[in-house]
Amino acid sequence: MYYVVQIDKRGRIIIPREIRRKIGIKPMDKMVVRIRSDGVIEVFPFDRLYREVSKVFEEKFRGWREESHEATKVLRGMVK
Repeated sequence: MYYVVQIDKRGRIIIPREIRRKIGIKPMDKMVVRIRSDGVIEVFPFDRLYREVSKVFEEKFRGWREESHEATKVLRGMVK
């Protein structure tokens, strides 16, 4: 589905309510904006990326034994 939106004077784009409801975007949610090499702009909810990355870290570091290591603490904070 395609939507035509307008950029305001401050460079903002309003995401139509139908789209926000469909993908569960709420006020103050963080979004990831990516510019592809072909000039296309992609926007998606940060929490989706966070869940995907957390799952990869959880699988890759399962069984990690260095409990007091700083990396362990950081990774635990990311996957919780």
